[in-house]
Amino acid sequence: MNEKPTIKLFLFGLITFIWMGLLAGAYFWGHPPFGFAAIGANPPVTHPFNGESWRAIGQDLLNIGGWLGLWWLAAGLGRLTFGAVVAKERLLSRLTLNIGIGLGFISLIMGILGLMGLFNRPVAWVLILFLSIITFKQWPQNWQDVRAIRLPRPENNKHRLILVYSFISLTMTFLIALAPIIAWDALTYHLVAPRFFIEAGKFVHPVNIQQMGFPLLGQMQFTLGMLLAGDGIAPLLHFGYGLLSMGITAVLARRTFGKTAVFPAVMALLTIPSLFTLMRWPYVDITLLFYTTAAFYAFHRWTERKEGGWLVMLGLFIGFGGGLKYTAVATPVAISISLIWVSRRDGITLIFKRLLLIGSIAIAAILPWLIENGITTGNPVYPFFMDNARFWDAWWAWWYSLPGTGLATTAPLRLPFIWLETTIIGRQGGAAYDATIGPFIFGLLALLPLIWGRLERKEKSVLWFMLLLIGLNYLLWLNGIAQTALLLQARLIFLIFGITAVVVGLILSKLETMRHPQLNTPWLAQTVINITLIVMLISYGIEFAAINPIPAVLGMESENAYISRRLGVYQTAVSEGLNTLPADSAVVMLWETRSYSCDPSIICDPDPILGRFLHLTQHDKLNADGIAQKWRDDGFTHLLIFQGGLDFLLAADDNPIGTSITPADLAILAELQEKHLDLIQKWGTQYALYALKR
Repeated sequence: MNEKPTIKLFLFGLITFIWMGLLAGAYFWGHPPFGFAAIGANPPVTHPFNGESWRAIGQDLLNIGGWLGLWWLAAGLGRLTFGAVVAKERLLSRLTLNIGIGLGFISLIMGILGLMGLFNRPVAWVLILFLSIITFKQWPQNWQDVRAIRLPRPENNKHRLILVYSFISLTMTFLIALAPIIAWDALTYHLVAPRFFIEAGKFVHPVNIQQMGFPLLGQMQFTLGMLLAGDGIAPLLHFGYGLLSMGITAVLARRTFGKTAVFPAVMALLTIPSLFTLMRWPYVDITLLFYTTAAFYAFHRWTERKEGGWLVMLGLFIGFGGGLKYTAVATPVAISISLIWVSRRDGITLIFKRLLLIGSIAIAAILPWLIENGITTGNPVYPFFMDNARFWDAWWAWWYSLPGTGLATTAPLRLPFIWLETTIIGRQGGAAYDATIGPFIFGLLALLPLIWGRLERKEKSVLWFMLLLIGLNYLLWLNGIAQTALLLQARLIFLIFGITAVVVGLILSKLETMRHPQLNTPWLAQTVINITLIVMLISYGIEFAAINPIPAVLGMESENAYISRRLGVYQTAVSEGLNTLPADSAVVMLWETRSYSCDPSIICDPDPILGRFLHLTQHDKLNADGIAQKWRDDGFTHLLIFQGGLDFLLAADDNPIGTSITPADLAILAELQEKHLDLIQKWGTQYALYALKR
């Protein structure tokens, strides 16, 4: 675009440069990048390369083969069911859509097997054989697509930097994903639920882990991987969804805003540090990001072609998203509104038929998880709406949300600036938002008004639909933050980041047109981006060196030693304490959510939302004698107290969980320890293991 230099163009360029500089500067102020002291602070205890190393490498190869094998079958299953719909798509679009659809179908099949009580290794291998047979005719086309894969061709140095940044970051992420699992929620429920299912051979809900009532589409893939080769496949599946998310983001950017938006969109997605963190963990946040982005892509393709197959695919992607998290509820609302607007001249009857088709398919895809919850807990949408389900009552419902602790009560003036707070101070593993989202994914949206006049009518039309989906999901998250401090987690908004990255890609591509003789805005903006990418890459390299997963991946550091090095005294307490108890011991855990490391012969009943003790003292009104007797009646033999976790909660003045613990509760705990518990072992000031007196 050749544009006559104007004062307006100069001011727009100046504002852009200043804003991007402030974003990057504020972000690195909140996230000092060079923590070299962490390197070597906790060195691994290694042994020479030996037979254990070969076994570890063999397991790594088995995990990688299992992951890629499931992708292969998923691609064939997707092609078998929707090959005609995506036949004319570009290679990247065809691959990502086929694999995403196939993985979703595999989860649904696993859900049906769970309802039939067929969670076992022979059935898992029969399923693999069955999928191999029905997709066998698709394998030549799969191979043809694989052979056609090429790395993106960089057109300039900024593209080359993005490729180098992506390759190195993804390689480090992949290597960490191969190491033993230490992620908090994985050890709390993402892998605990599949282990319970495998042990029982069916869906069960044997202990009070509320998160086991969440939809299970992602956990079904983990369950299948664990049946086939072990839990090492689970993080690779989530890593794979990160790759699929990159692919669908690039495809959506190209389809909606053209080739120039592709590299900036992928860059925006990959400058979210927590994206790499989550990709190496067996979680479902990136899985939901992919299916949300894929749902919008299917909707957009339907607006272009008006083919019913895209509506069916749209319904599936919405259903797969709903099968991952309840928080996906805003996406179908946004897409329904968009579809009604696009169909406004087609008549009410046709609009109703389209919505009915999408809705019925989405509900069918969600149904197995509703049935599972209904059977195991008595509440199809456990733990919400009903106060009389398994392990659930009105007090637990109140505790789960702690209404009145959100920012609407404590700091309402912060609510309009949550997006900026999350950008600057949000930190993975920290008290603030529990995610590091980088400077650009939210921050650059503020530049949208500056480039609005440069958009074509078609671009604005698509952009409105994107902003609606982004906005409704953001408002849902903001409403949760306003109500309860427990939802102050940026991971809950990750589902929109694929579409948000596409919008950022559009903004950055339009900045290329904002050149002024006295101010080269594109060059200045790219300089900020380049510096940010380089500093982020160095920072991630330092983190990788501190984690040092290579010895564990190569088997030169044992699994238990690696987990102990990463998790500290927790793993020691489990391995030296809980797992040395007599078989069939039953351990109640206070202020400790993680139980996956417990030996299967030991019953470990954790405290996943940190309210177990207060439920006894504040709801049941039990004293020390009553609590001890209840635990005896429930069959518990031991107690593990995470004293460090309790002390952390009590020390945090702004933590609503900690402030709910009263001196009376602590007095009851002290009396309980004195009268009814025999200390077996302590691990510093962090953990204490007791035997319950008989």
